[in-house]
Amino acid sequence: MHLLLESTNTTFTKNMMMKKYLILATISLFIFLSACNNTANKDRLILTNIAGEPNEVLVVMNKTSWESETGKTLKNCLQEAYYGLPQYEPLFKAIQIERTGFSNMFQLYRNIIDVNISANIKSPKIWFGNDVYARPQAYLKIEARNGIEFSELITKNNQKIQAFFKKAEVERLQKMYKHRFSEKIMKHLRQKFDIRVDVPANYKLETDSTDFSWISFETPNMSQGIFVYSYNYGDTSQFNLNNLLKTRDSFLKTYVPGPRKNSYMQTEHEYPVRRTVNVDSTGLYSVFMEGLWRMEGDFMGGPFISYSFPDKENNKIICIDAYVYNPKKDKRNFIMQLESIIKTARYN
Repeated sequence: MHLLLESTNTTFTKNMMMKKYLILATISLFIFLSACNNTANKDRLILTNIAGEPNEVLVVMNKTSWESETGKTLKNCLQEAYYGLPQYEPLFKAIQIERTGFSNMFQLYRNIIDVNISANIKSPKIWFGNDVYARPQAYLKIEARNGIEFSELITKNNQKIQAFFKKAEVERLQKMYKHRFSEKIMKHLRQKFDIRVDVPANYKLETDSTDFSWISFETPNMSQGIFVYSYNYGDTSQFNLNNLLKTRDSFLKTYVPGPRKNSYMQTEHEYPVRRTVNVDSTGLYSVFMEGLWRMEGDFMGGPFISYSFPDKENNKIICIDAYVYNPKKDKRNFIMQLESIIKTARYN
């Protein structure tokens, strides 16, 4: 009897232990799956740039409004010609969807314009936000009581809308390049010009002279190049458009020869060069230029951008110039990549 009771107790104990193990295992599995789910959600937030191509904007708006004069105002804003290209390319590619189709998948788009036109709206407004559904995301909310109010909002904020989405695209590129840059070239620029520029690892040093460096990324069909040069700083008149271009052409004639004898790179003066002045939060004054270049004595050409600022400590003007050569093909994304690089420039 004692042996039977002992055996029964042992069996009971084993069964209880098994149940405890099963419960613990179930809890552990639940925690594991929850952690995986949370990690997946976090990864989804981090990797939102996989939804949508660069310079694509998702517009949440009903089709009737999108195809009317109301929608035309927004289309004209987004599809305005990208300045400084030899052929038409829009600032952004707009993709319209109905609100009923604005599912979780579409909420992960990199750039979103969320439109609400309704008589129930109290007052028209436009709101610029970031990381509303995902990260990194540029999100624009527009509310209006009717199509007229909506068009007025777009017209009033046209340049602000364009700058908002372009800035977001440039910053995404800068974050991407930040973790895979060329230490060799960055060290070269620090030592020579006393500046830091986040240059991607696939760029190579082509030319190095006393006051001029040329780095580039070459493929069989396309070329992206960056020139960095400096000269003595006298006064602010050197930042006038004509003076900047005169100095630019002088450096290019000396250091950037073309494939034919006596050919060299120059500014295309038949196309107006756009000049923008900026003063950042640290008080740094800079001038940004956009235009076209051509090859004197040859038939090459393409877009260029230029970023100039004073180095008062060394009494110099630093210019960082970039160009794209991609004949008969689109150039917008390539010139934006270069803009994202040269705008990382700062004092060492």
